[in-house]
Amino acid sequence: MSDGPNPSPGQRFAVISRQVVFVVGSALLVAGVLAIVNDQVVLGVALVVVAALAVIWRGLLTVRRGQRALAERKRAEVPDGPVRGADAPAPVEEVVAALVGMNSAELPYQIDAAQSADGVRVDVQWKHEELRWQTLFVRGSQAYAWRMEVDLDPSKARYTFVEHSGTAAVRAAAGPLGAQAYGTWTWKKGKTSGGTSATFVEGADGQVTVTGPAGPRTSWEGAVMIKPADAKVPVFTVLRNNGWRPRRDWAGARQFEK
Repeated sequence: MSDGPNPSPGQRFAVISRQVVFVVGSALLVAGVLAIVNDQVVLGVALVVVAALAVIWRGLLTVRRGQRALAERKRAEVPDGPVRGADAPAPVEEVVAALVGMNSAELPYQIDAAQSADGVRVDVQWKHEELRWQTLFVRGSQAYAWRMEVDLDPSKARYTFVEHSGTAAVRAAAGPLGAQAYGTWTWKKGKTSGGTSATFVEGADGQVTVTGPAGPRTSWEGAVMIKPADAKVPVFTVLRNNGWRPRRDWAGARQFEK
């Protein structure tokens, strides 16, 4: 869905500031290069630095807007109830019900559970996160994926987990040498602590498309982000509140639950 024919004050400021930075920054950069060529090195370097700072400032504005939008995402609500100790853990059925019960269509991830050979496998999977954009010469896309597998051992009230993180990036550009395109896809398996994957883009209205938990949205700016802690913290809070613990419970291990 587009932002419509009546842009907000924030959008108008973003468009105008982007144009101003582009025009003024280009002029400063050209002037700086000419100054250096004419042996006015100090002046030239100063002009180039000012142009670079203007571009950085404009980029930070885009990042801040994207961060504010993503901060408004719904968070899982941990069920209320008595906190159990490790000496009196809750049955696995209650734990699974509490975990799956946190699901909501507004959450950016989904929690599912199924029987496994040794107990119960809980899958926590982030919903699709992809950002596509198009400018005059460049088309690009950025996608993120994340999934966590938590294995519950009912006989000992213990759990183990592992994370899978994926990133895909595609760029296509037209230049004096013709069209060029490249893409990469990488997957990692292990455990993370406090990590975040994010991309923030803005352009002309209708040229940026975001596919996220709420579905596709076309606009003039977009942001996608996967923050595993948003899913891990409520999941492990439920497990610990119900008296379940990892096989080796110590301060270092608990850092990977954030």
